Amino acid sequence: MWTRFRVHIIIKWVNIMEPRKVQKVGYSTLSVSIPMNWAKKMNIQKGDIVFLSEENDGALRITPEPTRAEDSSIYVVNVDNCDNTKVLARVIVGNYVLGRNLLRVESSRRLMREQIQSIRQVTQRLLGIGIIEESDRHLLLQCSIDPKNFPLGTVIRRLYVITSIMFKESIDALIDRDMELAKDAIAREYEADTIFWLTTRLLASAQQSRLVSEAIGITDPMEIVQHNLIAWYLEMIADRLNAVAQNVIDLDDQREDSDEELIERLSQIGQICFTMFDQAMKSLFEGDLKLASDAVDLYEAVGHEEDSLLKEFQQNHDPKVSAKVNEIAWELRIIAEYSTAIATISIDNVLKNDNEICSVIAKDTSEE
Repeated sequence: MWTRFRVHIIIKWVNIMEPRKVQKVGYSTLSVSIPMNWAKKMNIQKGDIVFLSEENDGALRITPEPTRAEDSSIYVVNVDNCDNTKVLARVIVGNYVLGRNLLRVESSRRLMREQIQSIRQVTQRLLGIGIIEESDRHLLLQCSIDPKNFPLGTVIRRLYVITSIMFKESIDALIDRDMELAKDAIAREYEADTIFWLTTRLLASAQQSRLVSEAIGITDPMEIVQHNLIAWYLEMIADRLNAVAQNVIDLDDQREDSDEELIERLSQIGQICFTMFDQAMKSLFEGDLKLASDAVDLYEAVGHEEDSLLKEFQQNHDPKVSAKVNEIAWELRIIAEYSTAIATISIDNVLKNDNEICSVIAKDTSEE
């Protein structure tokens, strides 16, 4: 399994404010100059068109023409400075996540076979990127993703569907002792990784560009933070399910008929966790606060059942079987924690707007 690393998107708030005096031009027009440093950075010259848009807090945002906002830079990765192929792979993923379209991977000497192989493997796991130019000392990678073709809601839902299928396959494999289902769940983690990295790329691009943000359906900057957390939780759940499926395979050779009753209880914990996960995600899509609250309530049941099950296993069953059951139960507990976090985000989203449980009324100032 390819080594991953996590990328957390942080919204940068610029604290330095440059004052500009509003001037009156003619009888009814007000004008203000734009900072020269910014104009040079965006290559804006006299006669060019910029766009003004009003933010939710009343601030005005200045945006250059879309064609000027596109990044056509070539980012160079020096292979010689990468300690090993894992570092090289992580650097490529990092550039992909940052929304960069052209990446030149080069060395002062002939690229080694394992370096080329690492580059090819990592690009196969990243959607929309490929090698367009190659020599013995360099590779040019190009990403052709158009954010407008990937609405964020659709991408998040796809990651949820993949994770949900992995969940069902892992639990069914445990119940039915169907190792092919477990192998299918393990294989799907590859696709979960691909959609996760696509999601982080879209969110990073939305952070840097208002045009991208609007194209993928983000209207509030806080949505970038929330969707990044949700995507991260979903991908982590997929990782845990990958571990569950692998442990189900390992357990199959060790379990005895006398273990079946307690393994059935383990599968019931898995089903409770799935219900919790499913409710959390559906509450997010449907804006259902009660469904999210129900999902949070199930966490206590998961903890109670897990503690009781493990106590019995450790006392009455083979240590090797107990170890595998303990690992599966632990992974399910972590999944339940992530599902609780998703449900909490869902509750926060519902409370941002008026609803039947919580609403806002204007303060009556006449009595003051």
